[in-house]
Parts: sequence; C-alpha cells; structure tokens
Amino acid sequence: MLSLKVKLRRIRFWWHLGSAYVSRYRLRILISMLVLGAVVFGAYKIIPRLSQTNYISMGYVGSYTLETISTQTLLLATQSLTTVDEKDRPVPSLASHWQVTDGGKTYTVFLKDNLKWHDGTQVNANDISIAIKNVQITALNNKSIQFKLPNPIYSFPLALNKPVFKAKSFYGVGEFRIVGIDQIASVVKKISLVPKDKNLPNVDIKFYQTETQALEAVKIGEIKTASVANAKEFENWPNLEVQKKAALDEVVTVFFNNNDPVLSSKDLRQALNFAVNKSEFDGVGATGPISPKNWAYSEQVKRYDYNTSRAKELISKVNSASLKITLSYMQSLEETAKSIKKDWEAVGFEVALKQEKGVPKNFQAFLTTNRLSPDPDQYGLWHSSQINTTNITNYKNVKIDKLLEDARSTENEDDRKNLYFDFQRFLVDDAPAAFLYHPYKYQVTYKNILPLIAKLPK
Repeated sequence: MLSLKVKLRRIRFWWHLGSAYVSRYRLRILISMLVLGAVVFGAYKIIPRLSQTNYISMGYVGSYTLETISTQTLLLATQSLTTVDEKDRPVPSLASHWQVTDGGKTYTVFLKDNLKWHDGTQVNANDISIAIKNVQITALNNKSIQFKLPNPIYSFPLALNKPVFKAKSFYGVGEFRIVGIDQIASVVKKISLVPKDKNLPNVDIKFYQTETQALEAVKIGEIKTASVANAKEFENWPNLEVQKKAALDEVVTVFFNNNDPVLSSKDLRQALNFAVNKSEFDGVGATGPISPKNWAYSEQVKRYDYNTSRAKELISKVNSASLKITLSYMQSLEETAKSIKKDWEAVGFEVALKQEKGVPKNFQAFLTTNRLSPDPDQYGLWHSSQINTTNITNYKNVKIDKLLEDARSTENEDDRKNLYFDFQRFLVDDAPAAFLYHPYKYQVTYKNILPLIAKLPK
C-alpha cells in the first residue's frame, strides 16, 4: 500500500504535466472546445427542425370547445352528416339522403355504404352522437337516424353540419386521425393529427383567443399558416405568401338599440346608414343581413350609398334634442369605428367610442362582425320573441315576425325564397342595423410549406 507522501507526489506530477500541456497547447484546446460547443448547439437547434420537415402547424382565431369547433376546421379528421354547396344549400356528406315526414317535424337520415372509422370498424348509426337542443334523436338501425322536432323547420338538415366521431372516442372517417387534444378547462388550444398515408405531413391545429396572438405566432414561426383579418405587416416578408379573399359568410354590422331615445327614430337610423362611406373599409360592401352567395339573397333592397346630403335631410326631419351617440365596438374593429365616428360627426352627430370585450348588455350602437349561417333563417336576431336573449337590438316588427315564422315552416324553396326576399326588403328599409361590409380575410403562409399544403386532401 502506497504511503500518503507517494500519492501526493504523483498527484503533483500529473498536475504539473497537465498544466504544462494546457499552457503549450491552450490555443488548440480553446478552438477545439469552441468547435465542440458549436456542434452541440447546432445539433440542438437543427435536429428538431429536420424532424419536422414533414409537419404543418395551422392557426385559427377564436375560443372553441370540442362541441363548437366547425366541421371545416376538422375536415382532415372527419366529415359531417350534411354539408353545404356553393349556394349554402344542404347536401349529403356522410349521409346518402334523408326523408322528411310528419309535416316537417321528423327527419330520417340514411348513411352511405362502406364507411369506416379510423379503428377499421364499420360506421354504425348507434355510434354517432350529435347534440341538438330540443330534438329527440334515435338510431333506428345501423344505417339510419331519426330526428323528431317539436315544430317543423325545413332548414333542419343544415343543423347536421357538425363533425362526426365514433362515440366515446375521436375516431373519425378522414385521412387524418386525432392523436392529441390540449385543453385549458374546456377551451381547446391544440389538436394533433397524424395521417394514414405516411407520405402526408403531420398536422397541428392551434387556436388563439385573439388575432394579435395569432399574428405573433406567425411572426415567430409557431404556426406556418393562418387566416387573419389584417396582414399589412407581412406585405414585405419575402418568405410569406399572402392570399386575399372576401369572407362572404361574415358581415361587419352596426347594431342599433331600437329602444334608445335617439335611435328609436327610423329616419335617424337611415341617416346613420347614408352617412357611412363604405369605400374606406377593407372588404366588399354589404347590402343586407344575408350572404350574397346564399340561395335566398336578394339585391332588391334599399341601397344606402354614401350620401351626406340625404343623411342631413333625414336628420332635419327629426325633432330630437340630442344627437349624441356612443359607438361600442370590438377591439379588432377599432379602425373601422374611428372611420364611422368621423363620418357621423361630419353630418352633425356627437360620437363617443367605447371598446368592448364582448356583446355589451346595454349600448346605443354596437359595431361587431356578425357570422352568417348558411341558413337564411334569422329568427334569433330579429324576431320580437327573442328580445332579452339573442335579439340584441330590441327590434319589434309584426311584419318581420310573420315573415320569419312562415319562412322557417314552408317546405317549397321558391316560396321560402319569396318570403326571405320580403324579409330582407322590409328589414333593410327599417334599418335596425347598418350592414357595412364583408371583410377581407388574408391567408398567410410560409412559402416553404406550400408543397406540404398542396398534398393535403381537399
């Protein structure tokens, strides 16, 4: 056993030898350490990127639960019983057809043949779970589902445009399978998809509560493609492609409180319509409450082209002691609100602006983006029975009530169209709201993933 002194001498020897080596070759050692560090850092950054060369991250703006995500968003993973054509008419998707009986109160939907879930089992009507309020739903056999309504609604097939999954699972019928869902409480933050075909990319669908958050995610590359309302800051980004398209299923609208002492006047509401210069907005001018692509859309409505002289003429007819208006607005429409304020003040109104986070309980005028359903039935927005719930304008009109009631219970499409034509004509003339424009949407996409997006099933 070596003595302690011998051990200490050896330690000192190796220490001096190592010190001399480091002193003599310190430059080489330093360079070697820097190269090694660069290699390790590069591997840390590059390897994850290489592993994601067959990967797409898509962004959507909005707060959704699993029950409220649209079929269009989940189209890679599954389909719905029905969908809509280019005129917003209901057409079969997973359904082959449907039958209407009992005076429009019973719908029997029949499934297509040879449908399979992601687990390889046949699609069975008993496996399909769809939640629709006040509707009795029964699987009659493995190929048909019966829906019993309390009242006839001939637009009911549009209510079946909901994503369909196998009960107690997220097995769908699409080319992609859901493998993960990230939620905070009930709000969905991310859905992860993998393809059946290994040549297709993996896909993450990410949701952002505000457009600002989505734009920031695009900037840092957290998402590679997203549909946003404003893409001006990306105009000079050479690595991004920006495509513009009018969102005809949305209409930016000013809703007037028809109980307000000032806005209870039809003349003043019409004056406010005439006073707005729609050409200043980033979108296509709107004429009414129904999408111009919809089968029930009518062009035969009162036109509120920019006309300050007509606006002042209507104002002069009103014996009003006050022309003060507070315009409430959603944050994303701040620039639109400022433009409207300028236009209204130009014809004599005193306008204050107030930003809101949601639909305010009390307002004079409220600027928001109204998403239009494929169903032209707007009973919830304008029928007097819906005041204090979804009729936020407190609008009452017996003629409008009757047209809405008759249209939803009429089977023949031509008859329904005539009823909706009259509905649009009388509503727009009465001006309980100002229908301003269909906003442009901008699809922002990193150019390097365009080939991957081209591979996705349409």
